[in-house]
Amino acid sequence: MYTETKNIHDCCGCQACMMICGKNAITMSVNEEGFAYPVLNSDKCVRCGLCAKVCPGEKDYVREAADPDIYAVKSKSGEVLQSSSSGGMFSILSRWILDRGGVVYGAAFDESFRLSHIRGETDRDILKMRTSKYVESDISGVYEAARSDLLAGRYVLLTGTPCQISALLAWLKMRHVPTDTLYTMDVICHGVPSRKVWADYVDILRKDFLPSGHRITGINMRSKKVSWEKQEVAATLDSGEVKLLSDFSFNRLFLSLNITRPSCFHCRYTSYQRVSDFTLGDFWNFDQARLRFDPRGGVNEVLVNTAKGRALFEQVRENADIQPLTKEVAWQPHLEYPAKEPAGRAKFWNEYLSSEDKKAVISRYMKGSFVTRVIHAVTPLLRKTGLYTIAGKCYKLVFGKK
Repeated sequence: MYTETKNIHDCCGCQACMMICGKNAITMSVNEEGFAYPVLNSDKCVRCGLCAKVCPGEKDYVREAADPDIYAVKSKSGEVLQSSSSGGMFSILSRWILDRGGVVYGAAFDESFRLSHIRGETDRDILKMRTSKYVESDISGVYEAARSDLLAGRYVLLTGTPCQISALLAWLKMRHVPTDTLYTMDVICHGVPSRKVWADYVDILRKDFLPSGHRITGINMRSKKVSWEKQEVAATLDSGEVKLLSDFSFNRLFLSLNITRPSCFHCRYTSYQRVSDFTLGDFWNFDQARLRFDPRGGVNEVLVNTAKGRALFEQVRENADIQPLTKEVAWQPHLEYPAKEPAGRAKFWNEYLSSEDKKAVISRYMKGSFVTRVIHAVTPLLRKTGLYTIAGKCYKLVFGKK
């Protein structure tokens, strides 16, 4: 693990090693890119090995085969659909949990737009957790809180990236916490961007993109104000105005991959073998799938990975339009291989850290590399023609690493 190798590709920043250490020998330190890494105090360490046992980086699912049940899912609730990134599956599961007096853990922005996992017991809490947030979330507050809820016998839904869920499950197991009432849901993850760059981006919005005297009350990184497929970033102002940020979109910088955590390029969880009961993503191949329901407004791709997940899915399916999917039509790159580190990543960070004009650097790198621009341009056509899976597998052969 990272405390031994000091290789940044070995750490996903989950903090499980710090949380499991009974000697307080591990703390987290944020590097210049804004990513946290464990620091070991050798004087306190007793070499018990618990940190290695709980580390999600010590596992590897990439070469593991599995055949989950796969569905296209769209909530029947117009309100849920409009306020969700895709089809509303997260809210459907959350509703089941809350109706039984349970607790949901998910990522939410605070008033300063810092992202962390929060504990939710109300519809208002769930609303904060809805929609995608393309930033690394701090999950340190989840460990002990979820442990307490599970020991109290409450239903719990844990959501997050696959490595975060893996860390939490390993930590709960090592703390001998019963998980009969626990449900987990991970996402088809592209990688987590830097909180440092996100904070700078928000500051730039406040200074350069707001009408004088106004403040931001909300940011939606997957606004459906134009359409579900456009994936627009939108800021809500205290006046109630919703301002689209098409010309200065954080999503475009995220898709360039220059601000992605280094370990994500070596992700050990990009396969159909999942750690969670459910896996959630967008379903973009709706043309090829010939859905029996209207995909406009958003559709989730849902992998049901466990018997426990299948039992719950049967209880909530009446709340959604659902259609089974084959592996071929549901295929996505990050169900098979991780994102490839862009060749210009080091150049980006050298410029970003040395420049006083962060806005100029961000604007320049939002364009992405030539390869990423081509991929983004042709992907919609590939999906419509049914060639998306073939093209993705060819990309792996040409650009992928063993």
